[in-house]
Amino acid sequence: MEGIVSKSYLAQPLENELRKYPGVLHAKVNPRTGRVLVTYRGNGSRFFVGKLIRNSLDRIVARGLSPDGHRREATTLYRVLQRSMPSRREMVMPLLVSGAHFLVRFFEGLFIVSTIKVGGDHLLKGKGTQQQSEQKKGKSLLYIAGMGALLNGLDGWLRYHRTRLWQKVGQQTQHNLRTELIAGIQKQDLAFFDKQSTGGLTNLITQDTQRIAEFVGRGGEQIVDNVLVVVIYGTMMLVTSPMLTLMAAVPVTLLFLPSRLLRNTISKNYARRDELNDQFSQMLENNLGGIVDVKSFTAEEQEIRRFSQVGEELADAHTDAAAISALETAMGRAIYSTGFAVTAAYGGQLVAAGKLKQTGYMRMIYMFPRMLDALGSLEMLTRLYHGAKSSAERIFKALDARPSIRSGPVRVTRSSVRGEVIFENVSFGYHPTINVLDNVSFQLRPGEKLGIVGRTGSGKSTLLRLLMRFYDVGQGRILLDGKDIRELDLKDLRSAVSLVSQEVYLFQGTVRDNVAYGKPAASETEVVNAMVEAEAQELLTSIPGGLEAEVGERGRKLSGGQKQRIAIARALIKDAPVLALDEVTSHLDYETEAAVKRSVREVTADRSVITIAHRLAIVRDADKIIVLDGGKIREEGKHEELVGKGGIYASLWQLQTGAGSDFE
Repeated sequence: MEGIVSKSYLAQPLENELRKYPGVLHAKVNPRTGRVLVTYRGNGSRFFVGKLIRNSLDRIVARGLSPDGHRREATTLYRVLQRSMPSRREMVMPLLVSGAHFLVRFFEGLFIVSTIKVGGDHLLKGKGTQQQSEQKKGKSLLYIAGMGALLNGLDGWLRYHRTRLWQKVGQQTQHNLRTELIAGIQKQDLAFFDKQSTGGLTNLITQDTQRIAEFVGRGGEQIVDNVLVVVIYGTMMLVTSPMLTLMAAVPVTLLFLPSRLLRNTISKNYARRDELNDQFSQMLENNLGGIVDVKSFTAEEQEIRRFSQVGEELADAHTDAAAISALETAMGRAIYSTGFAVTAAYGGQLVAAGKLKQTGYMRMIYMFPRMLDALGSLEMLTRLYHGAKSSAERIFKALDARPSIRSGPVRVTRSSVRGEVIFENVSFGYHPTINVLDNVSFQLRPGEKLGIVGRTGSGKSTLLRLLMRFYDVGQGRILLDGKDIRELDLKDLRSAVSLVSQEVYLFQGTVRDNVAYGKPAASETEVVNAMVEAEAQELLTSIPGGLEAEVGERGRKLSGGQKQRIAIARALIKDAPVLALDEVTSHLDYETEAAVKRSVREVTADRSVITIAHRLAIVRDADKIIVLDGGKIREEGKHEELVGKGGIYASLWQLQTGAGSDFE
């Protein structure tokens, strides 16, 4: 296995992880060759065992093991920053500008101190005539004004560029992180989305990445500046008066105490804030998506109350998170301020006793507030840090997630696929203890038309999800042209099947964009031909704009029938050898349904077609019809045979047509 080659530190943890599974009798890992030997009791296939090994390895890697077998000490936030921050080369300019800006402010401070000293010396000495004094005074004022203007101008110019460059670093970090997150989420299987809320994933990509960017941009700028202040000013203070500096440094050792005392409370508050934020976003999405139902049930006031309640809880959570961070900072500042007051008083005594020069004391008095300001900015940095840390933990869970559906090694081209589909003793359940399908077997030969009918919840749509490998079978196997679909490259498999789902989803954009979604390079002629084949040509003239008409969010500007026909055209333009139709006429009137049936019959002459339908008239002409009930195939045959048997199919036919066996 590639993931463990030359990684001996993973061998023992992987063996231990595998032995935890019921049925695994023995596990041996060879990191030299990457081979894993698993002795398994039961009827698990090699695909099942391979999946077991991959999942075990993913869990071990997610725990962050280092070569010595111990958990890495790097925090989750650090790991996220490693993956998302710009390169070292791109960090040079922000760091240089920050350093230059610090030096300008440093010389500003020295200039102010020297100016005060020179002025004091001049007053104390009082030498020279009045004319000489006025001349010196005039020259001093010009010098002070000139140097002050120069330093302040440089200060403002460098401050602007420092902020701009660090903001650019933050935005680049967010862009990199968003791109990686979106790419990772897009590659997940449907089981991942079953466990996640849309609002939560939206917040992850927007708000959580924004917090990381804010920490890198604003926080990084402050951290670099404050480190320079503490190091440079601290060194100068130490040179000026070691005793006074050591006394001032004593409180610094206590600054980490509030963080340790409040760490658990801070983590809980930020976790609660993020959880409520996801809940609020999900509620908002559900409300806006179902606004028609809200209005039809006159539930506006009810929705307002729900939003108000959750919004109030969210506001309280934000307040609690900010308050605990502010408390941590206030405690730290109080510790240092007390130390500063004591140190300043002690310094005054040293000057009075002649043990410290007045110039040195003035320099210390100037530098102390700068140090205090640097430590005072801990409030903002603490808030940014805890917000970024909480977001990083959520982000890394998504980045660390590994899809259970893995692409196989066998490549096939769309043109080479004949379209034979075989389900062989397939069993499957969305929940491990409940099977939706139970030992289902059937064959669709190339170019055949297969109809699948049954009551709601019988597992019809699940068959198509398994064929597309949105989920993997629990037992049995599915073959495409004699090859197990788990061995096929996922893109090749899904390119060979055109699926029209029961719930049509149109993307924000034009009619053309949606029809050509599966074939972006399609010409206008191909798009129009696909619409004609789907009996959707009337959309070209009935809606303003034709192909360039905007369909709106999720296609809400179109009727259900119009959306369904665009979805069919989208599937047809893909030109896949297997066409899967899941209740494609459920939103169509009878006239349009008849037209769609004609079009499907014409364009599927050389394709294998699987049609799921509640309306039995849709599958009446199929080469074979299977009847699902309770996850099992109860009946199988042509329309006439099934009606003649007087079973489930015949009863459904009678209910829909009002006829008995006289189905003609």
